[in-house]
Amino acid sequence: MKRLIATLITLILIMPNVLASTIETRSLDELYAEAVKEGGQLMLRAGGDKDDQADYYLDMFKKRFPKIKLTHSVDLSFYHASRYDNALESSADINIPDVIQLQTLHDFDYYSERGLLESYKPKNWEKIYPDYKDPHGHWVGLFGVAFTNVFNNKIIAEDEAPRDALDYLNPALKGKVILTYPHTDDAVLYQFWNLKEQYGWEYLEKLVATNPTWVRGTSMPYVAISNGWYGASFTTSWAFVPWPNSDTRLILPKEDYFLTWFQVAAIPRNAKNKAAAKLYLNWMISKEFQSKWLQFPVRMDVKSPGGYKSVQHYNTSPADFHRFMLKRDMVERFRLQLEQLIGPYKGPAPLEMDYSKKP
Repeated sequence: MKRLIATLITLILIMPNVLASTIETRSLDELYAEAVKEGGQLMLRAGGDKDDQADYYLDMFKKRFPKIKLTHSVDLSFYHASRYDNALESSADINIPDVIQLQTLHDFDYYSERGLLESYKPKNWEKIYPDYKDPHGHWVGLFGVAFTNVFNNKIIAEDEAPRDALDYLNPALKGKVILTYPHTDDAVLYQFWNLKEQYGWEYLEKLVATNPTWVRGTSMPYVAISNGWYGASFTTSWAFVPWPNSDTRLILPKEDYFLTWFQVAAIPRNAKNKAAAKLYLNWMISKEFQSKWLQFPVRMDVKSPGGYKSVQHYNTSPADFHRFMLKRDMVERFRLQLEQLIGPYKGPAPLEMDYSKKP
């Protein structure tokens, strides 16, 4: 009897690891049927700074799976994380989302270490770049985002567009550059950290002295450039293949390092609609979606759009951004340094901005 009990205890202890090592085998249609049977509900919390920022891929999801009632909200990732923290503290868990999809990568380490995330490996797990997934299945990258040079080719000719950091000191760009306050966004803060590392603090002083227009959030720069209000920014993003009839272009640096990360998602351990959550993760890393993504795909077997190579061919490192996000003491000290250099942020919060007006 003692041997039987010991065996059972061992099985109980190792079972979570066994389950975590199992990769999903069901098709999207099978997962869809299971999600509908579960109740057809899905609550997603997506990190971002413009309320329509997730519409591109969520509209595709809704069309592909019309029987799933998807409710979602887009907000700054640290707000979503803190709301999840509060929901965990509450006795009523009605606010627990089914999927948390955040840019604050350190939050996933925090939640994983505390056993708050489901261990789940979607189908085609082995085709995802190793750095962009948790080996235990607690979180997975869904799509790549690169922050680099975005410009309007009606305002700045392509051969004159700034590509490397020193180009942004060109007096000819005065009044044409719009940048995100780095002390309001960790991704932009990381960009400035790397500029300091490569060019020194003196470069940051010179950049601030050019008097660019500063805004909160990373969406207004691409909106302002697309509307022709400003000519260039490096603290925002854009599709590798320009939208039809758009004057906005993205170009990578010639020499400099640039920022890329993979937006990460996880299923909370106490989510109510796990079948729908699993359907969402599987669809997001399927070839069906990855082949339509606007920048770097998360899968090794899917080509980047517009003739771009894989993320591993460029002077960028999503894994390094993750490491940066984990160094919270360093991050917060540098944030305060930049606030002293640039000044306190001004203007409305990103989700409260009027994007029809020039900042």
